[in-house]
Order: sequence, then structure tokens, then C-alpha cells
Amino acid sequence: MTITIQIENENVRVKKGVSGRTGKPYEIREQAAIVHGVGRFPLETSLTLPDTVDGYKAGHYEVTTPLTVGRFGLDVSRDLGLVPIKQKAAA
Repeated sequence: MTITIQIENENVRVKKGVSGRTGKPYEIREQAAIVHGVGRFPLETSLTLPDTVDGYKAGHYEVTTPLTVGRFGLDVSRDLGLVPIKQKAAA
């Protein structure tokens, strides 16, 4: 089964702070998404954006990076290798 990501809103949420463990500043950028193909129903989630991505445009994307099942559930890479799915033109 193909796993796809749907982005409806192009807003990126930014969290900044200082790590309590290392004392170094950090910045985490997230974008809301809907994941299709990982269960019976679509799953609303938040994607942590890789440093090379400013944010995804609204649309549907195919996940090219494999997902794995880890000790606490689904392990998701920070870089999902999202590729836009071309929508078929209306006839």
C-alpha cells in the first residue's frame, strides 16, 4: 500500500528554545499533515520539517522514505522524501 501525505495548510509552526540538557539553542519547524495509507482511517499529525525544506505547498505527496515499526510505534524519518503527486486533469 502506498503511503501519501496531504498538506491542506501551508503554515509552518516554529518552536524555539534552549536545550536543558546541552544548553544549546534549538529550532523545530512543524507543519500539519494528514497521512493516508497507514491504517484504516487517515491520520492527522504534525511533520517535523527537515532543514532543507521551508514548508510544503498544499497538495498530495507520496512518501519515498521507508517507515519502520519501532519499539514505541511507527518510526518516521525527519526527511520523508515527499514527492508531489500529479493530479489527473479533468476530462
